[in-house]
Amino acid sequence: MKLTHYSALLLLLLTSLLPALPAQDANQSLGDLARQERQRKKQSANSAQQEHDPADPSLKEATFKANILITDAHAAIEKWVLMPQAGRPTSGRIRQLVPGKKFYLPFVVTGYSWPATERMKLTARVRLISPDGKTQLDAPRISGALGPDPRSPSVIVLNPVMDITFDTNDPPGTYTLQVTVTDHIHFLFAKAEEQFQLIQPTGKASVKPASAPATVPR
Repeated sequence: MKLTHYSALLLLLLTSLLPALPAQDANQSLGDLARQERQRKKQSANSAQQEHDPADPSLKEATFKANILITDAHAAIEKWVLMPQAGRPTSGRIRQLVPGKKFYLPFVVTGYSWPATERMKLTARVRLISPDGKTQLDAPRISGALGPDPRSPSVIVLNPVMDITFDTNDPPGTYTLQVTVTDHIHFLFAKAEEQFQLIQPTGKASVKPASAPATVPR
């Protein structure tokens, strides 16, 4: 399994004024990402003390909503953002994934009520849980937003957008993706959870096999 970031989200409506955050190398494995995340956490221990953990009792549940999309193209993200609000809950989420294909997992905030001119600091914490109940990824600050697009201030796509590619030897079954978006300016948080199934195709010969599954170092 390879889990990476993608910084060049080509959504003109949403990202023209959003500063790009550093992206991960597209060839990194899940283990590489976990090691880098642990190293960053260690190096920024002092500054991290000034951040608000989602478990902080001073945080309150937000009126805005956190959303997790599961798509296979950037165009699907833009389509979801631009569609009427009533159609969003049943759209933009692929439920069955296959090995060897890249899927995008954007975190989107909707119903953000503060003006576009106001200071913003949103961060996302993400957990990926495998079918056996083990946590494959626990990243405290995997993406975020420092400012909205004034043309669409209530819908915010956090950057960089995460993508995932499963290997043919990753275990099939139901995976759970959880995200907590924290608003460090207004001391609020919102949570979302989505599930999808990894389906091993019957014609495995058409899918490029991986040498070994990625693992998270302990």
